[in-house]
Parts: sequence; C-alpha cells; structure tokens
Amino acid sequence: MTLEVQKTGCDVGAEIKGLDLSQPVTADDVALIEDAFNQHQVLVFRDQALNARQFADFSGHFGFLRRHIQKAFRHPTVPEIVYNRNVDEEGNFDEAGAKRGVTETLEEGWHSDVAYEKRPVKATSVHALEVPSFGGNTCFVSSYRAYGMLPNSLRVRVAGLRAEFALGRNRRNQQTQKLTEKLAPEDKLQPTVTHPIICRHPVTGRPAIFACPLLTVRIIGLEQAESDDLLETLFGYIHEAGSTGDHWEHKWRIGDTLIWDNRGGLMHSGRLDYPLDQRRIMFRCSIGESVIEAMAA
Repeated sequence: MTLEVQKTGCDVGAEIKGLDLSQPVTADDVALIEDAFNQHQVLVFRDQALNARQFADFSGHFGFLRRHIQKAFRHPTVPEIVYNRNVDEEGNFDEAGAKRGVTETLEEGWHSDVAYEKRPVKATSVHALEVPSFGGNTCFVSSYRAYGMLPNSLRVRVAGLRAEFALGRNRRNQQTQKLTEKLAPEDKLQPTVTHPIICRHPVTGRPAIFACPLLTVRIIGLEQAESDDLLETLFGYIHEAGSTGDHWEHKWRIGDTLIWDNRGGLMHSGRLDYPLDQRRIMFRCSIGESVIEAMAA
C-alpha cells in the first residue's frame, strides 16, 4: 500500500497513512517518513498495535536510541524505552509520573525535549497504550512562527545571545522540581548547559526561538532582572503562537504513535486536565542527537 501524507492543516503536523509499524519498514518508506518529518515536524500514525520491541525498532530507523535520564521509568526489558505514565508499578496514582510531559499551566510548559543536555535529542517518539476518556492532549507550537512574530528590534536584541538550560538545577521554573523527584541523586546535580536563544534548524535552515519556559534558566551575560524580562517577552510570543491561529493540539487515542522534532522550530507541552483516576500510559523513545546551531546575526 502506498503511503499517504495527510496534513493537519495547522502550522505543524501530518498523519502518515498506509503503514503497519509492527511490520518491517522499507528503506524507501523510512526516507519518505524522514522527508515528511523535516517538513511537518510532527507525524502521527493511527491505530498501531505495538509491543515494546516493535516500537523501539520503528523508532530506531530515525537515529540511535538514547537511554533517558529518568531511570525510574525505564522499561524492564527494553531500556531504550521509558514510560510516560500516571501510575506506579502497583497501579497507584503517581504524581511525579503524571507530571512528566504535561503541565497544569500550558504557558509554563513549552519545551523541546532534553534541552538540558549539550546535545539534545533529534526526535521523540511516543506510543499510546492507555488514555483517559478526555483531556491529556499534547499541544504543539511552531517556534518558527513565534520567531516570525518578533518585531525586528527584538530580533536584533536577542541575536547571538545564549541561555542556560537545566532540569535538576533549574531555579526558575518550579515545575521542574516535580519532574526531577525520581531522578538519581547524581542526575539531579547534572551541570547546566547553554544553547543559543535563536537557533537555525540543521535541515531547513529556518530561524526559531529555542529558549523555552520549562527549561531555560537565564540569559548569559545579562543581569537577572533584564534576563527575566527578556525571557518573559520571548515566552509570551511562544505561547501566543501556541494558543492562537493554526496551532495543533493532538487528542490521543489508544494506538497512536507520534514522532516529533527537537532540533529547533517546534515546542510542545501536554495538558494536565484529565481525570486523575483514569490511567494514562505511553511508551517513549529518545532518538539521536543534534547540536543546536545559532542563527547567524
């Protein structure tokens, strides 16, 4: 069956039809998916019945699989997978697990995955095993569009600036404290890293805002007050782009498999607005790595 790429009609996103991910994927199909991925930034494959090994094998077509820092959530037999889940191994509600990837206030949760490391992941893949009856959507924002909304004077002001990113040592966003609750002690002390505030996507070459509300701590070389003010201004444009116009909000169904870009141009945040007595369980893989390139001034 020929693959079909169906656009969402939004800033980002497309559905790939005509592929059973539980079966081997041809090199031609991988190339088509990679091309659609670079163009649309988020891809969804509906109605996929995958076990852990099948999901990891599919994800591995797009880069090597990195073991996530959240060791407490690793799959017992496929350690390249971590669970995004709101219950512990005994089935009891787990607040720390529930808040991984979702936030109560969307504007504080926008981020690119693993931006707290020197080489963030190229992509994230997620496969839905159990979903609540409503809520828990994942929202995506084009940080290309957010950058395009900046007035020229602000573009000039932020050109060439770098910012500090952190997870365990994040003093700015208190939501990270719950995210790091189950980290190993040594991982909570992982050094902070720096990335450009404005990046250039390595494939498309397009400029985008890379500083993000969840993980960015401060702007290097600025006083704290000026840094905070400038970051809040940038974050305001990100949230405006992610809550108005043609932004995309994915409503999960069991069997959905998504893959999204983390190299600049896209951010995401999940909604913690679903019934907490209902289970939300997903597989997740971290794929490849990418240096975040600064946009030339």
